[in-house]
Amino acid sequence: MTDERSIPSRKDRKRAEIVATARDLIFREGYAGTSMSQIAAAVGGSKQTLYNHFQSKEQLLLAIVQDIVDPKPEDYDLTVMPSEFRAWLGWFGRSTMKRIMSHTHISLQRLAAAEALRFPEIGRLFDEVGIKPGYRMITQSFAEAMDAGTLRRADPLTAAEQFLEMCAGWTLRRVIWNIRPAPTEAEIEKNVSEAVSAFMDGYASSKATASKRSKRKTRP
Repeated sequence: MTDERSIPSRKDRKRAEIVATARDLIFREGYAGTSMSQIAAAVGGSKQTLYNHFQSKEQLLLAIVQDIVDPKPEDYDLTVMPSEFRAWLGWFGRSTMKRIMSHTHISLQRLAAAEALRFPEIGRLFDEVGIKPGYRMITQSFAEAMDAGTLRRADPLTAAEQFLEMCAGWTLRRVIWNIRPAPTEAEIEKNVSEAVSAFMDGYASSKATASKRSKRKTRP
């Protein structure tokens, strides 16, 4: 039996249609180059109908950013999430890279960069809505690894930021600049694997490093 609460209302469906249409227009024409009148015409309704859902273009932009950056259930498959930190790091890195290398995420980053001087609020929205909440969510895992002695003591947020930068690096920049296409799953796997190794080498606690050396010495 279908749960009626899971069925989007007519208003929700219309809102989602407006967000999707506005997103495509803004990505193609730019934020400044897209008017509410253009969006209303593309949706196929009146401008008043558009304003019934969104009081301003800024509010509509926030909805677009929120729709893109909100994690979807398929982005992070919790059923295969490892408990051991190093394995978790690889799982998290691969999942995040696949997500941020998607067409919509790349388009949003291009938009934020292109409009940064004229409309810095786009970058701020992206950072406040799309970046910071994610970092706050994962910082706990890095802090717990430090408490457990897996990682050396450091600022967990800085560690999380540095790890993801190692995963993305110049590959992400080259995709944003349209120098190369988005990486394949095999390329993401390779990049993340190397990032995990480099990160763990740099952030391993002295206790973990000593244990690793001890195992090497006792190995036949």
